[in-house]
Amino acid sequence: GGGGVGSWAVQIASKMCGLEVTATASHDKSREWCKRMGAATVIDHSEVATLPLNSFEYVLSLSDRVNISHLASVVKPFGKVCLVVGGEGIKNVDLSLMFFKRCSLSMEVVFARTRNWEEPERQGVLLAALGRAIERGQLTPICTKVLDWTEVATAHEESIEGHCVGKTVLRMWSKTQLNQPQEEQVLGDREGSQGAAAA
Repeated sequence: GGGGVGSWAVQIASKMCGLEVTATASHDKSREWCKRMGAATVIDHSEVATLPLNSFEYVLSLSDRVNISHLASVVKPFGKVCLVVGGEGIKNVDLSLMFFKRCSLSMEVVFARTRNWEEPERQGVLLAALGRAIERGQLTPICTKVLDWTEVATAHEESIEGHCVGKTVLRMWSKTQLNQPQEEQVLGDREGSQGAAAA
């Protein structure tokens, strides 16, 4: 729940939909972050398997480490389960428990609309709604770290380790460029763009 998608999901569910959110997190920093984002309860990933039967009306799975049969167990009859990360875990899934509960199973894939050219303009509509919610103060931006673009390898490594909270943003201008006069910045940007295009 403390990563980029989880941070938005917890906020939207709790602050905009009025749901009582239980998030999962594996370390103290992530647990504290989930609470700040609006989670009423935060549990360890390993505790999902021990949750009572039929605990939740909605289940959002953001990790391929979670056993989907556990999700089928904790979702209520007629509930909804959404998978954001599939991985190997969905290749041989027993959905019989979800079937007899008559649950809905859906998948959410980034840019699925644009990839499949199915109403791609709706992507922009959703992002605009997110922007308005931030402007109104309903949602909190989730940028927790800013690195120079030259540190992209570090940012990627930290993301893979799974111990980040929120989102790391890469700054596309160096500190020296930010101190340059505006005309020099624009010229440098144009040269950089041409070089990238040529490459």
